[in-house]
Amino acid sequence: MTEKKKDVLKNVLINIGIMLVLIGSTAVKGENLAFFLLGLGLLAIQTFEIKADPGKLVMAEIMLSAALAVGAVTQLVMSKSFGTPQVFMVILLLGGILIIVESLRKYADL
Repeated sequence: MTEKKKDVLKNVLINIGIMLVLIGSTAVKGENLAFFLLGLGLLAIQTFEIKADPGKLVMAEIMLSAALAVGAVTQLVMSKSFGTPQVFMVILLLGGILIIVESLRKYADL
């Protein structure tokens, strides 16, 4: 019973991370369409039943969220000032880190 609750909690936290990524990427707008598309890819992996090895799906989640995190850090470092777009970039970064952590926990259980 407790294993099922842990799995549900991991999935809920990953979904919260995806929500943060999508909110951050839609608020930033502009040339950062890649963040939104990566968020949609993560949402598709999490939502749809894809017939593939579960380990490979979790690794895909980890790679996509790591790409999000690296891109967000790069955008934050390159910005000249800290304003509203950077706040949403931080939200996007937090969502990416949350997905990475929970996906690593899920991968360790496989």
